[in-house]
Amino acid sequence: MSVNAQKTILITGANRGIGYALTEAYLKKGYRVIAAVRDVAKAPKLDGLIVVKIDSASTTDPKEAVEQLQSQGIAHIDIIVANAGISSHYKAVKDIQLDAFQEHHIVNVQGPLLLFQAFYPLLKEGDKFIVISSLVGAQGIEHYPNMTAYSSTKATINFISRSIHFEEPHLTSFTINPGWLDTDMGEFGAKSSGLKKAPQKLVDTLPGIVDLIDVSTREDHSGYMWSYDGTKAPF
Repeated sequence: MSVNAQKTILITGANRGIGYALTEAYLKKGYRVIAAVRDVAKAPKLDGLIVVKIDSASTTDPKEAVEQLQSQGIAHIDIIVANAGISSHYKAVKDIQLDAFQEHHIVNVQGPLLLFQAFYPLLKEGDKFIVISSLVGAQGIEHYPNMTAYSSTKATINFISRSIHFEEPHLTSFTINPGWLDTDMGEFGAKSSGLKKAPQKLVDTLPGIVDLIDVSTREDHSGYMWSYDGTKAPF
């Protein structure tokens, strides 16, 4: 990819799991990759990577990251992947702890919302704002026990993503169901749900996630949730 044609992608939660895998993949594809991490000391040590601090629980980090990037001459981002999130509270609705419930919504909903608002000036015609969501946030599907704190955040971010689609006709906005993966978060969720291990492997679904991001268009994908295999997911 030539310098003039080089595209820029920003990925949150880039130090592990899906975020790290996407970071590696897009560096190999020749993109200018911006890795947003909560702790810059734990950022991936990859050649050519640009690192910014974005803690999804912070109300100021996104704007400060924009200012940092602009000071480095970066005024446009082609793709934003809001991947950072938490899933750590597995309780029945009657037992959900309010502070844990609120923390999930701060990180998984407020985080991507503030990310979009801060980076909006850097998004131009045809650019993409993509959120890593989950099938457990879809309505009308099989019930997943004790996942309300997490699932409700994904239902909410799906709605916000769809609202962006309608309100910003120059952008492509959708969410991705990446599968129930063998990442740290996925394995913890599996054990907390009574499973021995996560049902799927990141190495198997990653190519589909990358392909979906690459081929997606406003006309065909925006406003919905899509699974890693390219099929439209229940919303």
